[in-house]
Amino acid sequence: MTFKKISINLFLLFLFPFWQANAQSMKAYEGHWQSELVQPQTFSPTLSIQFLNARYALLKLSGLHGSIQQQFSYEKDKPFEVKLSEGLVFRGSWNEGEKAITGFIKSGQWFYHLRLLPHTKMEFTANWNILLASQFRSPLYLSIENANGENFEAYAFSSEVRYPGFFCYDFKKSGSHISFRDFRTGLAFSGKLQNQRIPLQIKIGKLLLATFQLKPSARDLDLKLSAKPTHYSNKRPRQLNDGLSTLSLQETGLKIDESYLQKMVDSINANKITNTHSVLIAKNNKLLYEAYFGGYDATTPHDMRSASKSISSALIGIAIDQHILRDTAQKLIDLLPSSYQNLMQEPRKQAISLGNLLTMSSGIDAVDFGIKRKSVAAEDNYQSTLDWTKTVLTAPMINYPGSHANYGSANPYLLGLVLAHQLKQSTLNFIDQNLYKPLAISNYIIQQDEKANPYFGGGIFMRPRDMLKFGLLYANKGQWQGQQIVSKAWVNSSFKNYLTLENHPEKNGYGFLWWHYSYKVGHRILESIEARGAGGQYIIILPALDMVIVITSGNFRNGRVWQPEKVVENYILPAFITN
Repeated sequence: MTFKKISINLFLLFLFPFWQANAQSMKAYEGHWQSELVQPQTFSPTLSIQFLNARYALLKLSGLHGSIQQQFSYEKDKPFEVKLSEGLVFRGSWNEGEKAITGFIKSGQWFYHLRLLPHTKMEFTANWNILLASQFRSPLYLSIENANGENFEAYAFSSEVRYPGFFCYDFKKSGSHISFRDFRTGLAFSGKLQNQRIPLQIKIGKLLLATFQLKPSARDLDLKLSAKPTHYSNKRPRQLNDGLSTLSLQETGLKIDESYLQKMVDSINANKITNTHSVLIAKNNKLLYEAYFGGYDATTPHDMRSASKSISSALIGIAIDQHILRDTAQKLIDLLPSSYQNLMQEPRKQAISLGNLLTMSSGIDAVDFGIKRKSVAAEDNYQSTLDWTKTVLTAPMINYPGSHANYGSANPYLLGLVLAHQLKQSTLNFIDQNLYKPLAISNYIIQQDEKANPYFGGGIFMRPRDMLKFGLLYANKGQWQGQQIVSKAWVNSSFKNYLTLENHPEKNGYGFLWWHYSYKVGHRILESIEARGAGGQYIIILPALDMVIVITSGNFRNGRVWQPEKVVENYILPAFITN
């Protein structure tokens, strides 16, 4: 054999593994993959702002494997926006007299609110918990599915219960390289197909957060993370300097039968009361009881789902208080962007008022559940279209406005569109300055709509203690620590029972995006006003007892969304009503 032939054969021999990896079908990688344990701080990079002089500052995002930074100009007492890399933006504001910089960072669907505290005289820092938990406690799992040639789908999972899960899309393959993204957070995944191994990089913007070595999983993915049972405690909840005053159950001087609360905790630990994440009880404006279950804790924002509709109601009330909107009788057509007003030609659509949207009685075919047919403007339907507003406004009318109420998220969605159009500032800034900041609420997340505005139909993540503060705000007629945040008139109007939700099996009464319900304890009937969200997210206000209860849960697929009602009726109220 000649030297030339030997050289060619050797070249082909060395080339073969490379060619094989590039040509190999994704079918060979279909199945479950698993990484080693994730370092706790992997998904919690540090955001810092260092003031260089009176005009310029440096924004820096630092992780375990490096950092990215961007210098920007600023003016005192004015908002600023900094683009760290493509799709990764921080919008903030700083008043020289304040002790923190507040703002929102965004790379995907979520706006994360951060509060940067002084690290040195000229530098402010905060940890950005991209996956909600400050200490990520899980391996990373990958499921490669529907593989066919170059096409595939890849879904990331973890056992970290505090993060609601990745929403992967944009699957691409080029040779031996694959990539995809997480819709919610903006995390970018990039892997290389190797023999029985996939090195997988995860970035946020241009910042490398981690590189994992994925190996085939020998069995189905086990996403159950064992958590220690929560022991019943009647001690005073922690004082966290967050505006909540606390007392122990004994310090109240009330006659409380704690055996009911003990049974509640035992039943939650045994999963007889399924997937309960937190229970908080306040009475007479004091937090008396606070418990977390299944790995959840006081520091982590929880998905409120549609319980955040009641927050949307508060924002409309604040806008009316500030004369940004006139009143609830204003017509929707007069408040829409002009590009959408031509979709409101039908007389019944022109009659829709803000009050109709607040009471789920717009008359639009926007029924989210409880009917046999698929409603044109149901949430699952309009959210799958490119123009949510057009889909909702072109849906047929099924009732005259104000005559019938059917629960549908399109109604508050339109309220968010109206507010964004009327404001002379960003809706995010309006929300933070007029509601969250006065309540000393930070570390929350707001989901965006298709126009990159906050979604008023649901999707806010808040800590249960902050949910409780919002409930106490309404229980106290819109006042918090001496400050009137929402007018008393608006709270009273919000709590009225306007119409019955006809598509709900219990036919609940409904206020301005607040539910009406009643609990029976012995021979006593107690009326409540409630914020409710899918999976069992409840803020329950019981005026007769001067009590506010928060329960968060994860019953998203088992149909037990109503479970908090039973927890309140069978355990909490009997503990406090002992006569």
